[in-house]
Amino acid sequence: MPNAYKLSPKAALETLENRDFRWFWLGRLASSATMEMGHVGEGWLVYTITGSALAIGWVTAGSGLARILFSLWGGALADRLDKRKVLIYTRIFIVLKAVALGLLVATDQVQIWHLVAYSLLSGISGSLMMPAQTAMLSHLVRPDQLMNAISLNSVGQSLMGILGASLAGFAIDYLGVEAVYFTIAGLYLVALYAVTRLPTVDVERAHKASLWEDLREGVTYMRCTPSTLPLLGISLVRTLLGWAYRTLMPVYAREVMQMGGTGLGLLSAAPGAGSMVSSFLLAMLGNYKGKGRLLIGSGILFGLALVAFANVRWLPLVLLCLALAGMCRNIGMVTNQTLLQMNCDVAHRGRVMSMYMTIMGLNSLGTIPAGALADAFGVQAAIMLYGGLMLLVYATLWLRRSPLRQME
Repeated sequence: MPNAYKLSPKAALETLENRDFRWFWLGRLASSATMEMGHVGEGWLVYTITGSALAIGWVTAGSGLARILFSLWGGALADRLDKRKVLIYTRIFIVLKAVALGLLVATDQVQIWHLVAYSLLSGISGSLMMPAQTAMLSHLVRPDQLMNAISLNSVGQSLMGILGASLAGFAIDYLGVEAVYFTIAGLYLVALYAVTRLPTVDVERAHKASLWEDLREGVTYMRCTPSTLPLLGISLVRTLLGWAYRTLMPVYAREVMQMGGTGLGLLSAAPGAGSMVSSFLLAMLGNYKGKGRLLIGSGILFGLALVAFANVRWLPLVLLCLALAGMCRNIGMVTNQTLLQMNCDVAHRGRVMSMYMTIMGLNSLGTIPAGALADAFGVQAAIMLYGGLMLLVYATLWLRRSPLRQME
């Protein structure tokens, strides 16, 4: 029986007793560090080349556009193919593109279009990899362990995000940006090896239908499942309003805090620290009741944290606001993913999670206007507006007693 917000330190590490999950988790640890490293390296390169916050938004939009176009296909493939093979081939591709960009930077040949192309390719590879990776987790652990497994993945992602952001900032100042991309390639080799240690996952059913028919069936399933659309809708709000501040971090570091690469790494690591704390708490909660209340409540605090971040300049308070924002964003993300997987059947899970990934790709619809607002009115004004909108949406859902609040 699920508990109601009762912490159990012993339960936090329960799923790590599973051998297959340990290998899966190791691969996620390695790949999670690359996400924050890539974000810091890309933002620094784009702003160094162009001096424009809007340009950062446009380059980031490349990845988002690719996710919009390809995530549903990735989900359909995840439901048709051996998920382990999908992960192996996509990770090989990621290693190759990271090495290629590292060489372009090292030889002083990198141009803005290279970064746009890299962002597009990152979006494509992520669109194919993430649905298979997310759906595979439910094959490795028991249903009652799913919340704990997702939370432990988030713990690893947060911890490695802190290390990755800090390492990227150090590399920029002392080794050059190319070191960021060579390190990403090395970490993905570790992730690739971890995937080869995972078992083959049988396809749930024979797929005589075409890929297009599978996509249509998946959309129909989502429309006819009452809990799916509200959960996808709230993730859309979090994506559009809760990602722009990360994209604008290089601008904030230089223009507001007058910081270099190391300072940018410190600022980028702060949300990861908050995320790690919340992940440990969620892991200790286990399969708790009241997930819907926690989902909406975390969104309210997320908006408040962004508004506060936009209005302070004292570094300790800045870091505290960023840590709180990371904590709340992570609670919303983990709770959202758990509720989605708990409320859909195994045969459609890849496609449902691919829609979730598609929505995450829509972050460009938030980051491009945020970049334009930052150029026109200042980065703090842009962040404050987005935080205020986030607060308004989630507070309205809470006060109107949305059905999301009742989800367990």
